[in-house]
Amino acid sequence: MTKDELIGSIVKKTGIENREVTMIIDAFTSKIKEKLKAGEKVVIPGFGSFVLSLRKEKTYPHPKTGQMQTLPERVLPHFKAGGDLQKTLKT
Repeated sequence: MTKDELIGSIVKKTGIENREVTMIIDAFTSKIKEKLKAGEKVVIPGFGSFVLSLRKEKTYPHPKTGQMQTLPERVLPHFKAGGDLQKTLKT
């Protein structure tokens, strides 16, 4: 599902104007990014949580040359599904 499809389905379900739904979705994702950037965990009960995880440095062979390369340590966002979401997906 794309962002436009998500917005369209919310507009259809709620009757809220497209412009307003777009603003809400943008504000929602912006706030999640802001909190993650500040190192905070974002928890949405029943849905899941967004956290940052540290991926350690990794050495691997380059697929074409076979030469060893190093991927530096980095922090990546991670989503963990909550209990209600997991139950929904099992059915």
